[in-house]
Amino acid sequence: MIRIHLIVVASIGCLSIVQAETKLTPLKTGGGRSLESIKAKKAPQVSLPSWGPSPKEETPPAPVFSGSKSGWGIVNEVCAYYSLEGHNMGKLPVGTMLTYSGVKQSTKSFVLISKIQRQEKTWEGPFLIEASDVVIYRGELEKMPDKLMGDLKAYYVIKGQIADRKDQIEEKTLSLNPHFDTAKLWQQRYAESIEKAGKMEEKANVLTGSAKSNMLDALRSLKYEQTRIKTQADNEAMNYKAWKDQHPINPALFNNDAELKVLQTQLKEAKAKIKDMGVE
Repeated sequence: MIRIHLIVVASIGCLSIVQAETKLTPLKTGGGRSLESIKAKKAPQVSLPSWGPSPKEETPPAPVFSGSKSGWGIVNEVCAYYSLEGHNMGKLPVGTMLTYSGVKQSTKSFVLISKIQRQEKTWEGPFLIEASDVVIYRGELEKMPDKLMGDLKAYYVIKGQIADRKDQIEEKTLSLNPHFDTAKLWQQRYAESIEKAGKMEEKANVLTGSAKSNMLDALRSLKYEQTRIKTQADNEAMNYKAWKDQHPINPALFNNDAELKVLQTQLKEAKAKIKDMGVE
């Protein structure tokens, strides 16, 4: 499904089980939530009469990562992952296993310095992955029983299939949005301009002399064009969202879908097998 939203450039920066019967729980971040969705707490808003003194500007408290500095987890929803330099490497499917060796703060959240499991016992990385897209578990991954690990992964894979099916149903309705095609087009153009600028910057870094100067000139021109593309993409995204908000999707489309019913039954059965893992 296409997800249209206001586009903001944010470079990712220099972002126990011992026995099988031991009860495992995901790391908690407050309120009994297992998902590591780390967000900065906002400073309280002060309401003053119009004739009163202006409130003092206060620096909001810095966000805090409450999990351990290393460990393992599983991707909870389709998400982007990045190189250590911040380049988008594509998407990771739900159920992807990962280990992480450190945590860095990015512009808006935290990222895990991670290795991902592509196939059984095969790992790639390191990459940067948003902590909010991962369920992090305590304990050592090497001590996890194979069956329990397989059941855990199967649970999240089914969750991903349910999300995909809902996206398919939703996209049929959203395709009626008169701004659907144009919003998608300008979002794609902006994404392509970002990718192109990144490649040009990499080339400029290894060039010298006039070749470097020419590449930097071309990059500056692209940046000017990119500003225009982003403005258009933002406008189309706002128009798309406004129409979407005025035309909510009928819940019956989800409730009456036969494929969704089968997947939800499978999810219930899968969850019963990992009841001690504290999944949502």
